[in-house]
Amino acid sequence: MREFCVLVFLGLNSWMDIKRREISLVLATMLAATGMIWTVYRGTVSIERLLPIMTGVSFLGISVITRGAMGMGDGWILLALGTVLMPEEFFSMLFAAMLISAAWAGILLWLFRKKGNTEIPFVPFLMLGYLGKLFLWR
Repeated sequence: MREFCVLVFLGLNSWMDIKRREISLVLATMLAATGMIWTVYRGTVSIERLLPIMTGVSFLGISVITRGAMGMGDGWILLALGTVLMPEEFFSMLFAAMLISAAWAGILLWLFRKKGNTEIPFVPFLMLGYLGKLFLWR
C-alpha cells in the first residue's frame, strides 16, 4: 500500500512538474503528515530516520541559497518522501534519480544542442529512481 501511495504521489507531481513547473504542496504535506504518523505508529522512530528528512531540508536550503536555480518544490518532495521511505530506500532512489537526470541532461546537451541553463523537471527522475528501486534493486 505504501508503495502505491508513493507512486501516485510521484506520478501526480511528475505530471505537474512537467506541465506547470510546480508541485502540489497539499499532496506533499499530506504525504509528510501520513509518513510521520505511520513512523510513530509502527515505532520505527530513530536518529537514522532523520537523514532523509534532513536531506530534503538541505535541498530547500540550496534552493534558497541559489535563489531558485534549483526548484524549491524538489526540496518539499524530498522532505515528504523522507518521512515515508527508509534511509536506504530514499538514498537509492535519490542516487538513481540524479544519475538518470544527469544522463538526460547530457543527452539534451549533446543530441538536442540545448544550452547549459536549460531547466529540466527533477520529480519525474525521482519517480524513475523509485520505480528502479521497486523493480530492479529489490
